Amino acid sequence: MRSAIDQQTRHTPLPVFKKLRPTPAGERQQPRTTVRDIFGVDGWFFDPDAATTSRPWAFAVLHLTGTCTPSGQGWAVREVDGYRRQFGPLALTRRDAVLGARRYGPLALNRPPTAQGVAASLHTDNPGVLIRTEERGQHLVLHVRCACPLSETTARAEFTGFASAAAWLDDKPQAPWRFCQSTPRRVTWTCRGDRGNPWSGTIQGTCRHHTGWAAMQVIGELGGYPQVFLRDLAADAIG
Repeated sequence: MRSAIDQQTRHTPLPVFKKLRPTPAGERQQPRTTVRDIFGVDGWFFDPDAATTSRPWAFAVLHLTGTCTPSGQGWAVREVDGYRRQFGPLALTRRDAVLGARRYGPLALNRPPTAQGVAASLHTDNPGVLIRTEERGQHLVLHVRCACPLSETTARAEFTGFASAAAWLDDKPQAPWRFCQSTPRRVTWTCRGDRGNPWSGTIQGTCRHHTGWAAMQVIGELGGYPQVFLRDLAADAIG
């Protein structure tokens, strides 16, 4: 039996979805952008408060491939600006992604985003936190730009960069590690041997290098299966 909150969320009408993001008043010369321009995948812009369409809408619902859902595809809600956090879990449909996100922070009950709401959605008092860490038995879990609730017994540390999180992981080089299910699966990194040119792909799994360092198994967009060190990622690499 669904709770009263579930029923209220389910019967709340969906916001208006737009393919192009409106430009704010006074910036009409700026080109309008699509979700693909910002996130590299297709999707729709929307805002809980649809009464004002002259300003950029704050959220996007993304259509993701290679995600941890039964169909291999899924939808996720992300904020467009700032830290581009994900709100709510991955979902099989666009509708369920938006409805799930309404339980978190600025999307709850159609309230406009506030600094207090963002902090609450991350379950942290520091809005600059990029990564939250968790211990589940012998396994270590990284939560990147997600809204997963963490219990006080499993939460361990918070980091603003991948290098510091990698150092935390590498203190236990034999411990398996992974990303949470709601962490984005697209990654962009700089290949050291390719004159600093950026590479991108989809994260397929996590592993340990023979040094014990935390690494990711990636399927590149141009083919190939490189391993990427977590410690080498820029702050906006996963998104």
